[in-house]
Amino acid sequence: MVNYRSIDDFLSELYLYKHRAYYGSRKRILRSCEIPLPLLALCIANSADATEILMLSYLLADSRFREEMFSEDSSSSSMEGAEYLASSIFAGMLIGGTVLGFLSDRIGRRPALLLGLLTNAVAGACSSLPIFAPSLIQLTMWRFIAGIGIGATVPPLFTLVSEWSSKEVRGVFVTAVASFWMVGSIFVSSLAWCLFQLDPNHVLPIWRIFAATCALPSLLGAWMVYSYVPESPRFYLAAEKRDYDLAARTCNQMALYLNVRVALDHKKERTLLGVTFDQRAVHPLTKDELFSNHQENGVNKFNSLANAQSPSNRAKLNQAINSSVDSLRKLYSNQLLPRTTLPLQLLWFCLSFTTYGITTWINTLFVAIQLENLYFNSFLFALATLPGNIVSLVYSDKYGRKTMLIGSLLGAACGLGIFATAVYAGSGQENDDQSSASISSVRTFVIVLCACAFQAFGAISWNTIDIVTAEMFPTNVRSAGMGVCTATGRLGGILSQYVNARLIVDDTGAGAAWVLVVASISLIFGAGMPLALDRDMVMEELRDDAIEGSTDYCCPRNKDHVSDEETDMPQLQLQSSRSLEYQSFRQEVESNQPFLL
Repeated sequence: MVNYRSIDDFLSELYLYKHRAYYGSRKRILRSCEIPLPLLALCIANSADATEILMLSYLLADSRFREEMFSEDSSSSSMEGAEYLASSIFAGMLIGGTVLGFLSDRIGRRPALLLGLLTNAVAGACSSLPIFAPSLIQLTMWRFIAGIGIGATVPPLFTLVSEWSSKEVRGVFVTAVASFWMVGSIFVSSLAWCLFQLDPNHVLPIWRIFAATCALPSLLGAWMVYSYVPESPRFYLAAEKRDYDLAARTCNQMALYLNVRVALDHKKERTLLGVTFDQRAVHPLTKDELFSNHQENGVNKFNSLANAQSPSNRAKLNQAINSSVDSLRKLYSNQLLPRTTLPLQLLWFCLSFTTYGITTWINTLFVAIQLENLYFNSFLFALATLPGNIVSLVYSDKYGRKTMLIGSLLGAACGLGIFATAVYAGSGQENDDQSSASISSVRTFVIVLCACAFQAFGAISWNTIDIVTAEMFPTNVRSAGMGVCTATGRLGGILSQYVNARLIVDDTGAGAAWVLVVASISLIFGAGMPLALDRDMVMEELRDDAIEGSTDYCCPRNKDHVSDEETDMPQLQLQSSRSLEYQSFRQEVESNQPFLL
C-alpha cells in the first residue's frame, strides 16, 4: 500500500526529526533550546503588537503628556477626550482585523502580516513626531492608523503559526507565539521605567522618545517575517486553483529554515530550491503526494498558478468581494455558527472588554488610588504574565482547551473581585497615624498581588483562546474567522475605554472599584462560553474544507493514510488510539529532554 503524505504528515516528520537529531551530545542539547528563526519572527511580530497597545497606558499616566495633549493640570480627572484617544487604536484594530482578516484568505497570510506590521511601524513613528502629532486630534488619528496595522497582524499571524505546526506541537507553538505578548509588555514597562525616570520634573517631552522607541519592534518583526517566514502551504491548496507544486516547494523551504536534513531518492547530489543536498534523513514532499492526498474530493483541481490567466483589476476586486461574502456565509452557516463562530465571538468580546480595559487604564488606576512606585508596580504587573505563560505552555494539551479557558477566566475574575474590595475599602482611609500607614501597606500588597494574579490568569486565557480560534475554523475561512473574532474583541475594547473613562472620574476610590467589578462580571459571563464550543481539537488535524452538512471536524484523511486496522475502527476508538499514540510521543520526548522543535 502506497502512503501519500499530507502536509500534516510532513510537518510531523520535521518536528520529530528535530527532536531526535538534537538528542545526544551536550552541544546538541543546548542547540535544542534554540528557537528557529520562523517561529522567532512570528513571536517578535506578536510582541510588537503588545508594545503598541500597552504604551498608551504609560502615556496617560505621564503628567507632561497630559499637560501637552489635554491642556489641563496633571490630575487624572481632567483628561477630557482621553476615552477617544484610548478607543481609537481599538477602532483601528476593528477595521484592520475585519478587512485584512478576509483579504489574507485571498492574498495570502504572509503579505497581510507584512502590511500590518509596516503600517503599525509607520503610524507609531509618526505619532511620536511633533510635526505629525502636535495635538490630541492628530495623535488620535495616528493611533487609529496604528490600530489598523495591529488588527491586520493578528489573524494572519496566528493562522500562519497554526498552519505551520503539526498536531503534536500545535498547542505549544501557538502558546509560544502568544507568550511573546509578555515580552512586549515587559519591554514597554522597562522602557517606561528607564525613560520617565530620567526627567522626574517632566520638563522634557520624554513621552515622544518613548513612543518612537515603541515603534521599533514592529519594524524588526516586519524584517524578520519577510526574511524567514514563507507563505502557508495550506493557503496554496485552499485557493481556487490549487497549486500542489508551490505548496510542496514551500514545505521543503520550511525544512531549510529549520535546518532539517532532506533525503533525495538517489545518492547523487542535487539542487532543491537553490540549495545543494546530499543523502539525508527526511524525504522532500512532492506535488504528486499532495495531489493524491486531495484526490478523494473527486475533482482534479490541479492547475499551476504560473499557467493561470491573470484576471483584470476589476475582476480581482469582484473576486475579493465575492470571496469575503462567501467566507461570511460559511462562518455564519448552521455548521459553524452555533458551536464555533458565535461562542468564540462572545468569548473574545468578554475577554477583550476586561483585558484591554484594565491594561489601558491600570497605571491611571494606580495613580487614582495613590499607589506608590508606579513604574515598579507596573513592571511587576507586566512580569506576572510569565507564570501564566508557563502554565499554558505545559498544560494546554494535557487538560484541554475548555478546562483551561474556564479555569483561567474564573481565576482572573476572582483576582479582580478581591482587587476591587481592597480598593473600595481604602477609598476613604486617612493615612495620618502609624496604624493607618500599616493598613495602607497591607492594602497595597493585596492590590498588587491581585493585579498580578489577574494578569497571570489572563495570560492563560489569551494563550488558550488563540489556540482554540486558530484550530476550530477550516483552512478556507480560518483567517476570516480569526478576523471576525478579533473584530468582535475590538468592539469590546472600544466599549471598555468609554466605560472605564466615565467610571474613573467618579472619584479616586469608588470609581476605580466599579471599573474592576464590571470587568469581573464580564469575565464570569465569558467563562460560560467554552461550554458551547465543540470538542477540543487536541491531537486533531486541522480542517482544510468546511463540508456542508457535516459535523465531522477532522481533516479528511486519504485512505492510503489509514491502516487496515484503523479502517475498521469506530470513530471513538480511532480517536482514542491516536490519543494514545500522542501520549507515547510526549513520553518519549519528556523522558529524554525538553524541546521546542
